[in-house]
Amino acid sequence: MEHTPPPPSVLTGLLLEHRRLEDCVRRMDTSPAEVLAAGQALLAFAQQESHAFSVLLRLLDPAVVHEMETEHQEFARDLELLEWLVTTTSESPDAAMLAESLARRMHQHVARDGRLLARAAVLVSR
Repeated sequence: MEHTPPPPSVLTGLLLEHRRLEDCVRRMDTSPAEVLAAGQALLAFAQQESHAFSVLLRLLDPAVVHEMETEHQEFARDLELLEWLVTTTSESPDAAMLAESLARRMHQHVARDGRLLARAAVLVSR
C-alpha cells in the first residue's frame, strides 16, 4: 500500500508541536501530576504523528511500526494506571515508581520520534 506523504506545511506544524512536546517532557519532574500532564500531551501528539510518518512507513520495518503503535498503547495503559493510583492511593510508592519509569520512557520515546519527524521532513522536501 502506497502512502501519500503529508504536505510540507503539515510536517512543519508537527515539528513545531513536537518541539513543544519535547520542552514539556524535558521540563517535567517525575511527580505523578507532571508525568500525567506530559503523558496526555504525548498521547495527543501521537494521534497526529502517524500521518507525518506516512512517508517513512515504506522505509521502516513493519516490526518497528508495530513497536511504535504498541508503545503508544502501553503509555495510555500506564498513564491510566498512574491516574488511578494517584486518585486512590496518592502516597503509594508505586505511584512514584511508575511516574519515574514513565518519565524515563517518555524522554526516550519523544527523542526517537523527533529524529523520525526530522527525517520525514527531509524526505518530503526532496
